[in-house]
Amino acid sequence: MNAGIRDILDSSFDIFNALLEGQDVGQVKNRDLYERYRYNPDIEEMVQYIAGKMGMELYNYNEKLFLSPGTGNRLFGYSNDDLKRKIPYITRNDELFLGYFIIMTFITMFYKESGIDTPINYIRFSNLVEEVTNRFEALINMEDVEAVSHEYQFNFADICKVWMVLPDAREDAQLGVQQRGKNDKISFVRNICYFLQEEDLVVLDNDRNLAFPTDRFKAIIYFYYEDRDNKNDILTFVNELEEK
Repeated sequence: MNAGIRDILDSSFDIFNALLEGQDVGQVKNRDLYERYRYNPDIEEMVQYIAGKMGMELYNYNEKLFLSPGTGNRLFGYSNDDLKRKIPYITRNDELFLGYFIIMTFITMFYKESGIDTPINYIRFSNLVEEVTNRFEALINMEDVEAVSHEYQFNFADICKVWMVLPDAREDAQLGVQQRGKNDKISFVRNICYFLQEEDLVVLDNDRNLAFPTDRFKAIIYFYYEDRDNKNDILTFVNELEEK
């Protein structure tokens, strides 16, 4: 093998393996690896090629690389059953789909289709609860929720029932930073946010009941919105519910 090709492959696999191991690769940590990627087009192309063949998405955002499983990636992604095992207190599909809906609402609170560089720095748990409730109320007012559920292959009617029967809870010191579960709306939202934190997508401030997006979160959503093919799907629909 040509020595130049071997060097490109060695560097490319060093970068990809570091990302697979969960290491930071950017201007702060693993700077040498990042600069090899950033300033050598052959290495950049090879790392992108390896990621693509592995069903992964690779993003360069804010001088840092981020690796994310592509849609339907069975090796590195999560199935519904995987997520029910991974997220505490979630045992049924309707609860899991409610978690998806909460995450989509969370995303739309930071990002609008017309402006992906959001000025919003954090979201309060109580505001997220309010937004989820508002969107479900918009769904209830639709003439045919079943038809909408069929169109988007997402059972809005069932998850709406799960959410609406959950009692409200006051967001105060009595909840405590360890409050998790699914017995009320705040606890359910907090539980989903803990999962997002474990996936390095948000940072939680439990003392103030706030969730901050990480650069990993921003990178994934930024490039998602950059792909025009992704703009006319369920996430856009959930976003539009705010206006109904």
